[in-house]
Amino acid sequence: MQIKNDFNSLLDEFPVEPASILQNLSTQSGRLDKKQVDSLLSCLNMTIGELMKALLPLAASLSVTPISGFQVGTVAEGGSGNLYFGANLEFLQHPLKITVHAEQCVVTNAWHQGETRLQRLMVNEAPCGHCRQFLKELNRVDEMQIIIDRSPGGEIVNCRIADLLPGAFGPDDLGVKEYLMSDVCYPLTLEEMSLAENSELAQAALEAAQRSHAPISNSRAGVALQLSSGRVVTGRYGENAAFNPGISAMEAVVVNWRMALLAQPEDRVVAAVMVEQQGASSQRYLAEAFLADYGVNLEYFRV
Repeated sequence: MQIKNDFNSLLDEFPVEPASILQNLSTQSGRLDKKQVDSLLSCLNMTIGELMKALLPLAASLSVTPISGFQVGTVAEGGSGNLYFGANLEFLQHPLKITVHAEQCVVTNAWHQGETRLQRLMVNEAPCGHCRQFLKELNRVDEMQIIIDRSPGGEIVNCRIADLLPGAFGPDDLGVKEYLMSDVCYPLTLEEMSLAENSELAQAALEAAQRSHAPISNSRAGVALQLSSGRVVTGRYGENAAFNPGISAMEAVVVNWRMALLAQPEDRVVAAVMVEQQGASSQRYLAEAFLADYGVNLEYFRV
């Protein structure tokens, strides 16, 4: 993954005490715990909205943009009070559809770290139509505040999903009562676990599939990557009522790999496993094509 190293230089622009707190983002996969957030609010004498705005350039520095060079950063507040970072991710020699938008990135980050809803989401550009549809899938999205910071003009726009997506089509229109980020776990089992080259990695992929969101296709999927440091990162499928704005398990695990690279920028992928429920669609070939660029073969299992 072609990443820049702007993050640490931007940290240096903060006073010493806030910078020491923000250093935790590197070891916490782009997350600040509520206690750390409260400490930042106190030492910077800011409101939560002012803090999120101040952190947007730091979030945007996580972008991977070899195609557009256009950085988008997001900061979201989970129901727990934790803050999460996200940024847009692009990949050379792959269809632009594989691009992960910043809003998808921050939702994926928060979801994989245990959040079941978002209270606020701030972004430095107005969400595109694709992202508005993606956000419509979220658990309790109607309660979420969406804040658009149009600096350097200084204009701040506060809105709700209904303002951004009037006449919306969402899960309810398909009779679906499961929402992205809901706390669910499906009883999938992998009988071939003993045949896996890396059973620990296969177990991690299975657990990711169990917590994926696929109420329409029932093709739940999870990917687990083994990194050279020994760390394991996972990604789970997040389906969308409008299909295209969903996030595949491979895209989701790339988000979490990007966050892991905050701690170890040279941490490469050395092994990968996908576990997928047999259903109306498959993400296998997308994952295989992506991993081939890194010289990694995908070990694949159906449940």
